[in-house]
Amino acid sequence: MTIQKPTDTEYIELLPLHLTVYPKDQQQIQQISFCVPEGIERLEVRYRYSPGNTVDLGMMANGTVHGWSGGARDAVRLSECYATPGYQRSAIAPGNWHILLGLHHVTNTCDIHVDITFHKKHWRWFKGDTHIHSLHSDGKLSVGELVERAQAYGYHYLFFTDHNTCSQNREISAINSELCLIPGMELTTTRGHVNLVGCDRPVQNFIPCDSEFAVFARIHEARQNGARIGINHPFCQHCPWLSEIKEFDWLEIWNGEWDGCTQNEQAFQFWYQQLCDGKFCVAVAGSDFHREKGLALAHTWVRAECCEREAILSALQAGRAWFQCDDMVLEEFSVSGAGIGESTSGRQLVVKLKTEPANEILLYSSRGITTLESDNGNLCWSGDCAAEGFVFLRINREGHARLITNPVWLR
Repeated sequence: MTIQKPTDTEYIELLPLHLTVYPKDQQQIQQISFCVPEGIERLEVRYRYSPGNTVDLGMMANGTVHGWSGGARDAVRLSECYATPGYQRSAIAPGNWHILLGLHHVTNTCDIHVDITFHKKHWRWFKGDTHIHSLHSDGKLSVGELVERAQAYGYHYLFFTDHNTCSQNREISAINSELCLIPGMELTTTRGHVNLVGCDRPVQNFIPCDSEFAVFARIHEARQNGARIGINHPFCQHCPWLSEIKEFDWLEIWNGEWDGCTQNEQAFQFWYQQLCDGKFCVAVAGSDFHREKGLALAHTWVRAECCEREAILSALQAGRAWFQCDDMVLEEFSVSGAGIGESTSGRQLVVKLKTEPANEILLYSSRGITTLESDNGNLCWSGDCAAEGFVFLRINREGHARLITNPVWLR
């Protein structure tokens, strides 16, 4: 499995539709039906008609009017994250849809051409940040500014994890953006911090929460409400996790800058030991962004079938994720075709990447650590993987991690 995503045009299907109307049809609303198949991520509609006429545009999905733009625009886009103004954002439901054509002014024979473009779901890598703070807690940027910043970085998704509040989630629910904006909250307690993400209000109240029993009661409440659970910076020198490290979907082993106060190396070694002990343990990275400091903070790539909320969360929970903090290119890390977060009974390991020549490339497994030598930063390596249980990659610069993958699991 390669890291680089396939060409999007391989997953596009065009459906042309046509309708002819006459002056006698004026002031009617005509419908053109079409079928939306399973597995569509985004829908685009364009229409044109004979000059001298005025035809309005709308859409209906499975018997419910989805939106209406009248004659204001000749193209409409719909997805879970974004919809052209006048239409509702939602996942594209399969079924019987209709183009609504308002024949406002028809002076002559009018040919109406409608082109519907289906963008099919397909497996690829999405880039984003799993841990940020806004003005709704102690961050310095507004929600809107964080969205603009993420777009400038080429992100596809963004988690909102303000401390002990959900007010940011009400704001992001109103934002129409190509980014997948994922609601959440960082439950911040005297016993440590934990992200509760994927729903607008994971817990009713964050207080009182000063005992291990109370912390896990909130975690259980959040899970019942549909949230995923991520324990943050477990060995931070200021706010470590003081309860048992359990009942989580992922563990944040990289928080902020690698050599900061959050003891990332200790978290990494703990995670590695969990893997060696035979435990399934998913790692993530989070910038824990509060304000600009000019630092190279980690971002997380996840492999999902589409850039929708549930797909991103499920990918992270399954460990189909890796993280980095600079511009190196990881082209492939696989074992017999199985990629990061996947399982295989094969043993043919392939590693392809481009990094700085001085960086150290380390292959971790249940049998220890192997150094891979690059050719001036370029590595194209394959060989038999004799390890048991797992294998993952880490790239260092002067002892500090610059890239870490989750494991490929070996059966």
